[in-house]
Amino acid sequence: MCIHHGRRSSKVWLDRLIRKSADCSPRHARSYWQIIDAVRRSSDLLRPASVWGSSSGEQAARVVTACARIALHSDDWHADQWERSPEQWRPPCGSAHEQLSSLVHHLFDRYPVPSFLTNVWWADGEESWPRELYLHLARGAGIRSFQLPFEFPLTKPVARWFAEAPDGLSPFAALRWSQVRALGGDDRLACLIAKDTLLRAPTVDDAYWESVLRFLVRNMPICRDEIQSIIRFIFEQRFRPAELIWGHGGGPAPLQPDFSLRGRSLMSLRRHMANWRDEVQLQLLLPGAKKFWEPTNIGDFHCIQNDAIWTIRELLTDRDLYIDGENMRHCVATYIKACSRRKTSIWSMRVRRGDVRRRVLTIEVRPRSKLVWQAQGKRNTDPTPDAMQILRQWAAQEQLDLSELV
Repeated sequence: MCIHHGRRSSKVWLDRLIRKSADCSPRHARSYWQIIDAVRRSSDLLRPASVWGSSSGEQAARVVTACARIALHSDDWHADQWERSPEQWRPPCGSAHEQLSSLVHHLFDRYPVPSFLTNVWWADGEESWPRELYLHLARGAGIRSFQLPFEFPLTKPVARWFAEAPDGLSPFAALRWSQVRALGGDDRLACLIAKDTLLRAPTVDDAYWESVLRFLVRNMPICRDEIQSIIRFIFEQRFRPAELIWGHGGGPAPLQPDFSLRGRSLMSLRRHMANWRDEVQLQLLLPGAKKFWEPTNIGDFHCIQNDAIWTIRELLTDRDLYIDGENMRHCVATYIKACSRRKTSIWSMRVRRGDVRRRVLTIEVRPRSKLVWQAQGKRNTDPTPDAMQILRQWAAQEQLDLSELV
């Protein structure tokens, strides 16, 4: 009784799933039902007894998805809708994947298509270009004449390797795999980059990433973790906003937007990855890189309170910002460009008790609005009560407003 009830529930669920997919595209309903009828008549892929259970239910959902997508592309073919009619399809003995692949090949393939690309008819994702690429190749056209929706170097060697891409790769991952192989990389390196790094998806500035791939090919073998670390490090330095890498206040620009591997060895790259914070900061002290800027119309501060001398003064050179950042262990050195353009100003609060001097706060003030935007202690800690009292006195003296961040 329970078995009968389970099978009946499966039939109700399956019928509802099939009807729902038919409603998504009334224009292609005739083609859709033609494919559904052929699948039900010639195979067990959509029979209620075969979808009893969660894993089989997922399989049935993939089959229905494939049928709907095939129907959507039926009028992209020719007058007879498909290369061969669904009624002529005779599935092979084998798994559901093999049978479904056979259906796709039967309907569309005038010429052989790489087997890994068949999955685009039921894989997750709504992008249409992979299925359009499948139809393009099935007609006998070459991949280099296909218009990809992103920039990618489709050279002749890449096109030759694409036909040999292994199963289990997404269409773009197969392109990346082919690119690595065309550059001389082995299958291990190509699979690692295509499956387990951010290069498995389209990126900005793909011409630059090709130079990175050439570097990795030249330096094989490198262990798996190091390859992933190199690609992640380069992306973070050259493309991600500095604030996400350096910390609060780093700004929207990348830390090293001109970072290049030209002239680097693997050892020098390793050293740079280990010491990049010091190297980036030291660049600010090179003779040709020093910057100075005019002071704002906001005045300094000086007071004696409880045997302590408190001062607040504006930092007016890149060297000042670098030294303050080193002492306070924060990223104020990344504000050099904003300060030199007078979009913001940086101030240092210090206190002297006897012969002991120390930095207390680094303060950012927006010159135009005279707004104290933020004030941070060492390692970006909040101001102490004493420091906050001095900050308020200075703000009152110079008619500054305090933001909510302070």
